[in-house]
Order: sequence, then C-alpha cells, then structure tokens
Amino acid sequence: MTGQEINDKKKEYLELLDREENEQIYQTYLEENTMFIPREFEQNHGIHFSTVFRKLPLSSDYKPDFVYLSKSSDNWNVVLVEIEKPSSKYFKNNSTTFHADFNLALQQMNTWRAWFDDESNRNHFKNNILQGFIEPAHMGRNPFNFKYVLVHGRRSEYENNTQKTALIRGQQRSDFSIISFDSLAENIEKKYKLYVGVKKNSHYELISKEFVDEGIFSWMNIDFLAITQSIYDDAIAKSDSWHHYIIKENGTVKTMDYALPRIKII
Repeated sequence: MTGQEINDKKKEYLELLDREENEQIYQTYLEENTMFIPREFEQNHGIHFSTVFRKLPLSSDYKPDFVYLSKSSDNWNVVLVEIEKPSSKYFKNNSTTFHADFNLALQQMNTWRAWFDDESNRNHFKNNILQGFIEPAHMGRNPFNFKYVLVHGRRSEYENNTQKTALIRGQQRSDFSIISFDSLAENIEKKYKLYVGVKKNSHYELISKEFVDEGIFSWMNIDFLAITQSIYDDAIAKSDSWHHYIIKENGTVKTMDYALPRIKII
C-alpha cells in the first residue's frame, strides 16, 4: 500500500469507529482488512501460516472472535482475541468505577483462562481442534503458552487521566493485554496481510479474497485445506512471486504448481 492508501484506510477505519455500529460490523471489517487485527504476543516467526481463525470453536459454548498462533524455535503462543465495541465503556460516568461493559469483558477473559487451565481441554485443543495445523509436526512437542487480548472501547475515555490509565493497566497480566480500538490503526503499514481461516469438522477453509503467501500450502497436508476461488485466482495472478519448492516422485516442483490443481475450492 502507498502512503496515501494507508492514510485513507486509517481514516476509513476511524470514521467507522465513530459510527458506533454493532460488534459484528467491526468483526467483519477486521476480517476484510486484516492489517487492523492485533499482533500482540507475536513471536519472531510471525503469525503461523499468516492465518487468523475467526470464531474458532473451543467448545460449543466458547468461540473467541479471533485466534492466531505464533511460534519461536522453542515454544508456541496461542493468542485468543475478544473484540467488544468502540462504544463499550471502561468506567461508569464521571467515576473511576469499572463499567459493567468492562467487567463482563474481563470475566470473558477469565472464563477462557479457566477453560485452558484444564489439561484435557489443552490436549483437545492441540490434538483435535488444531489437527493438521501444527507444522512442522516435530514442533508440536514444544510448549503451548496461552495468551489473551481484549479490544475494548476508545482511548479518549482514559488517555488524559493518569488514574484511569493505571486502573486499566492494573488489569493486565503477562498473558493478557488490553487495547483500545484506536490502537489497531497504529503502524498498519508494518503489518502484513493475513488469511482468515474457519475450522470445519475435518478441514480448514481459507475464506479470504487474496493470496497472501505460500507457507500454509508448503507445510500443511492440502487434504486439510480448502480455499476460495478468489484466493486461487489471485495466486495464479501472483505466480511470479512463487518461490517455495517441494520434492515429489518426478522431481522438484513449485509448491503452488502442485497444490492448486489438487486443493478444494469453496
């Protein structure tokens, strides 16, 4: 994106915040403009497979708005993101008492943490929910660290008040970050685009419109993958950028030349 395009996109996003729409409007906007999705707890290998999951089902009751993974050479961060609304409040009017909006959001974070405190749930998440997504397979033996991000309200509610800022910061933990909707517009020029993934019973669907990169096609078993026609078409249009190779029976071939004719289109 050019500098002007970045500024225009920021302006569009901030104007959307001012309209105080319902939560689903903002969920959809972030899915369509993934440079605004949080990158908290990202490690040196980036977002795993450049993919963020929408409404990944932990159980029938728990479906975080977004989930992404990020690995280092010796561990994984699993990051669960809950987005509220820009109109959601931190504090009651003219006070430093937390608003019900904020208390409910904090409780949601505690509920997720409690779910992952159960070892059977952690194993189910790793071995069933993420089956086929943890690649290279040997890195699945590395520790999983669960992290939590709450996107809530507007910065203007607290930024000029030292006490309110400290009270919000006091709710954070080493595994829990609280950020405002405004902060998502910061440094978007440095944030690469992501695939938006949806977990189905036996496979993953990439529902985005653009081809982002080859990583997920290079490492995952493509029997576990399905993509949109838009991703397929965009990948073909960007074939000059393909640089991953795999070894097959007849020799070395480009990953995308092998994957695209075989992958399911949704």
